[in-house]
Amino acid sequence: MFTASRVKLLVVTCVTLFMAMLDNLVIGVALPSIQQSFHASISDMEWFMNAYTLAFAVLLIPFSVLGERFGRKRMFLTGIVLFTLGSALSGLSDSSIALILSRALQGIGGAAIVPISLTLVNSAFPADKRAAALGIWSGISGLGLSVGPLVGGLIINGAPWQLIFWVNVPIGILAFLLGMKWLPEARGVKKPIHPLGILLLGSGLFGIVFGLERGNTDGWGSALVLSLLAGGLLLLLFFYLWERSRQHPFIRFDLFRSGQYSTFVFTGFWMNAGIFSAIFLLTLFLQQAQGYTALEAGVREMAWTGCTMIAAPLAGLAVGKFGTRAVLMTGLALQSIALVGFGVLILHFGVDFPFGYMAPFMMLAGTGMGLSFTPLSHGILSSVPESASAEASGISNATRELGGVFGIAIGGLIFQSGSAIQSKADFGTHVIPALFTSAVMIALGLISILTVSIWVSSRQAKAAPEVA
Repeated sequence: MFTASRVKLLVVTCVTLFMAMLDNLVIGVALPSIQQSFHASISDMEWFMNAYTLAFAVLLIPFSVLGERFGRKRMFLTGIVLFTLGSALSGLSDSSIALILSRALQGIGGAAIVPISLTLVNSAFPADKRAAALGIWSGISGLGLSVGPLVGGLIINGAPWQLIFWVNVPIGILAFLLGMKWLPEARGVKKPIHPLGILLLGSGLFGIVFGLERGNTDGWGSALVLSLLAGGLLLLLFFYLWERSRQHPFIRFDLFRSGQYSTFVFTGFWMNAGIFSAIFLLTLFLQQAQGYTALEAGVREMAWTGCTMIAAPLAGLAVGKFGTRAVLMTGLALQSIALVGFGVLILHFGVDFPFGYMAPFMMLAGTGMGLSFTPLSHGILSSVPESASAEASGISNATRELGGVFGIAIGGLIFQSGSAIQSKADFGTHVIPALFTSAVMIALGLISILTVSIWVSSRQAKAAPEVA
């Protein structure tokens, strides 16, 4: 049942999660104002965004495991403190370097909040109520990511840019006080801490994420990008070899022996790759090709995000009735169809068409997102033992974050390829293949889930006793 204590836990985790996910993209619309305030360079502006993403992606797995050893409540509250402090320092920043460091601190706090909040929700609810609870959690997560540009646009429209960070401070303080009172302390399996293993893992993820983010700026054949990507992969290989030799490894690689778990992780990567790329491209399309302001574009994107918010909780109920894979495949299919629809729309009408033509595809994509988040989280956690839920959560979130960075990099690469963009018509010509590529990335996740579903059904049919 959704008892009072469980509802309180869900309120604390979801409010904090929304705050952390919002800051992935909320700063984007404020960059021109920040640039003018600090006389910042293009490189500085990239770091205003990347400092958060890098710290967040690199530390997701370590924090999820540390929560099991030192206490989930303790590490979750630590994450709130770090994130709130980083927000306050961001608002107080008087230079580019100060803002970059403060954004990194926000990312460190977010890396503790996101995976541990999922573990707290998963462990608090019984199996028959877990999908519904994860549906609410997933809806809040997707909503935080999606409304970032809108919230940023609303604030920048009538207030100084510092307010986009200061709004987090009272929310963070409230979440900390409620968490102290309402969250139970819990621990998982205590594992020895291997500093070398953590260093190898963090450095490897840093190299890959940073390399992907610099690819379109420095060129994919540049020495820096190739060194970062190759070095990151090599460090992760060393991490695997080191951890495999430990009696109590930091990460249970045996989880990947489960075909279902591996498939859900793989699907999460490709779904985030496709959808982050599409959101990035369509935000640019609304502003640069159709001429909307940041606020006007954010308001129109509510056709997308509103459907995500509605569909995610409903997906939790649908999982119980139709099964995890069926709901997930439906969500992925809707997203892929919507992105192809966007491309066909631009191909047919060019860039000048009423928003009403685009709105149905946004609603379709938003519904697909909402139907995908919940079964993806539920499928990952239900395919591993309860004792491994924290590690599974950390790996899943880190993989999806990598997918988002990868998708934006690939989408940007395809968008920028070919002739120079000198007009709105050129913009439309370039964005069409990038949107189709985003649809293909999501389809890869759909194909992997469909393949596993066919394989499972085949095994069940063979195992079933013959009827005389």
